[in-house]
Amino acid sequence: MENGSESPREEEEKRLLAVLEQVGRRMRKELSVLGERRGDVVGIRQEFWEDVRMNFSDSSEVAETWTSIVQQAEVLAERERSHRVASEAVERLTKQFDSPYFARIDFTERGGGTEVVYIGRASLVGEDGETFYVYDWRAPVSSLFYDHEPGPAAYRVPDGQIEGELELKRQFVIRGGLMKHMFDTSETVGDEILQAVLSEGSDTAMKSIVATIQKEQNGIIRDERHKLLVVQGAAGSGKTSAALQRIAYLLYRFRDALTPDQIILFSPNPVFKGYISHVLPDLGEANMRQMTFRELIEARLGRRFEVEDLFAQTEALSELDGTAEGEARERAVKYKGSEHFFVTVENYLKRLEREGIKFRTLRFRDMTVASSEEIAEQFYAIEASDGFATRTATTKRWLLQRLKAWVDSQMGEKWLEEAAELVDQEDIQRAYVDVRRSGGFHDEVFDDEEQMSLRLKRQVAETAIAPIVKAVRSYRFIDAVETYSVLFESRPVFAACAPDGKLPQGWDWMSLRVEETIGRKRLDHEDATPIMYVSEALEGFRRVEGDIQHVFVDEAQDYSPFQAAFLRRRYPRARMTVLGDFNQAIYVQSQDSGGFGGWTRLMAPEVTSVLRLTTSYRSTEQIVDFTKGILTPEDAANISPFHRSGEQPRLIACADAGELGDRASADIGGLLARGSGTIGVITKTASEAADAEALLKEMLADDVPLTLVTGGSAELPKGVSVLPSYLAKGIEFDAVLVWDASSKRYGQEKDRKLLYTVCTRALHVLHIYWAGEPSPWLPGTEVAR
Repeated sequence: MENGSESPREEEEKRLLAVLEQVGRRMRKELSVLGERRGDVVGIRQEFWEDVRMNFSDSSEVAETWTSIVQQAEVLAERERSHRVASEAVERLTKQFDSPYFARIDFTERGGGTEVVYIGRASLVGEDGETFYVYDWRAPVSSLFYDHEPGPAAYRVPDGQIEGELELKRQFVIRGGLMKHMFDTSETVGDEILQAVLSEGSDTAMKSIVATIQKEQNGIIRDERHKLLVVQGAAGSGKTSAALQRIAYLLYRFRDALTPDQIILFSPNPVFKGYISHVLPDLGEANMRQMTFRELIEARLGRRFEVEDLFAQTEALSELDGTAEGEARERAVKYKGSEHFFVTVENYLKRLEREGIKFRTLRFRDMTVASSEEIAEQFYAIEASDGFATRTATTKRWLLQRLKAWVDSQMGEKWLEEAAELVDQEDIQRAYVDVRRSGGFHDEVFDDEEQMSLRLKRQVAETAIAPIVKAVRSYRFIDAVETYSVLFESRPVFAACAPDGKLPQGWDWMSLRVEETIGRKRLDHEDATPIMYVSEALEGFRRVEGDIQHVFVDEAQDYSPFQAAFLRRRYPRARMTVLGDFNQAIYVQSQDSGGFGGWTRLMAPEVTSVLRLTTSYRSTEQIVDFTKGILTPEDAANISPFHRSGEQPRLIACADAGELGDRASADIGGLLARGSGTIGVITKTASEAADAEALLKEMLADDVPLTLVTGGSAELPKGVSVLPSYLAKGIEFDAVLVWDASSKRYGQEKDRKLLYTVCTRALHVLHIYWAGEPSPWLPGTEVAR
């Protein structure tokens, strides 16, 4: 067939072959380099000591030996770096050989010619260094694909805007180097591609969405103007995926000034951390720092206290539901997460500038090195205008000098002489070296033995108080927990610090609870963040991570206003991207905070952008329409399903728990036979999940992969996962089986959003079981609302 009569499909397939040839040529080159470097590295490691001249006869020979070692180590490090670079290139090229690009755009710049641009996960440049076979999806020109339909279009570059006409938009599905599908589209991202991608099964790890980024998601990804980006997104709207692509974009856009270590993402739980851990490496970027808020608390307070986490708090409140103690605890949880309490603590800190900080007495055995009163006197003698940071640092230096003077004062004490007589040979050798370095052990020196004795005693004394020195260097002479407790020990202090001058409802119960828990070396979750804030403020926020440039917070609706303000204070120079869904606010600490609570007030309005993602892509249209019925009409109004059809959710009434187990196990067998790769059996609580897993294990065949997912789980397994509701957040399954959605489990208004969250984890299949009466929030059941 003549070239001019080739069909567009044939032209594209011919072009694909040319690109794959380029990829193959580059891969052969990198593999050659990799082989050479691997041989170099192995050879250098094997010959390392042979090539090093070892001689320790005198100081000059030692110096030469050291120089030789350093030179060999530098050669080895350079080869290992080259080896790593070549390895990464081979890995990237392997992915490009599988699918080098996913889109093509033809753009005619105003007053210029037409440029044909192919877009993929990574760029591919010819050996001449100028010919672009593929543009990275993050390149400025690639935004045309995501933001515009054919017609007038423009894209931004660092020094302005380029305008013109988008002539053609074409999308591809390429797998294994073969073109599976090709579509010309007049939409931003064609429905055909979305249908194909969304109809696939789920996996145990989140996938990249660069081929299906929507226009509104692209706005989130490429935003460089705002310091605070707040994204309210419906369940399954791709907000987490957009956040991860945003991280990849930022690393690409600011590659000379931003590293993965300068970005931190707060995840809702350890399971979710593992679930998203492959997205950035799949795009050729190293993972950002990732942690849960619980890990932040543990790092700060876990050494001295057993700290309750958010999941344990949720379980405790569930067990106390309907009791007077449960109501009192719930009231405390809500209050201690509120903005009112944050302002109260802020005012308390201002009061502490003048008086009231609790310090720990420094003791060694029965001896007082520095009393709490002395430390307080020293601290408050420093001008308040210097701030906590200067005052605590100055006090620390004073204490270290006091400890040094105390060692001097102990030289003649009996306990030290007795301890010095028990030292081992290694300590004696150390003392000998010290004395010799200071000029001892020469003929004209007459007090060598006395010097040795003093040196040994000083070593023993310094070793004995080393833990105290370490504590002082770590600012543990400040008792932040006891300082915080004063707020719940003194009515006048609390009232004086409260913005309205009033004690909160239930203050007496809170007072007894704080005294009880701290006395048992335990901390309730609702006390952990305020204590962290007091502790870090008194130290002058010396641990503040100023090198962090971007903070991402997923499931932000679950953070209390106090926690939001604390994170802002901890990362003062960082831009923030917070993502969440008002309709999935399932924890007590944030249920009364209006969804995002204090997030939108963290920065000035002119540097804050609030965006909404309303289309739910995760679930079928039938599942989205069903789950909208769980919510109030007001909450459901801004949720729209993507038009992907599937089966209707099934509502299954059971006589008792035994029948529920029978029906669920039979359905699991059927779903596995139909090809469901991931099935989530979601209960309300962790104890319920353990019971459900034990029951299903008895009923299912031995070869069915069944896993109980707990708060300590790091990865989501293949097969059937049994997990509590709060660990399912952010995760999706081919099929979801809601375990016992009865009125007993989900009967209260506060359970409505929890039930919605659980049901929206399903991609293709949703089964809901209950024993007794169904939850009043389930649409389609004959229960009076």
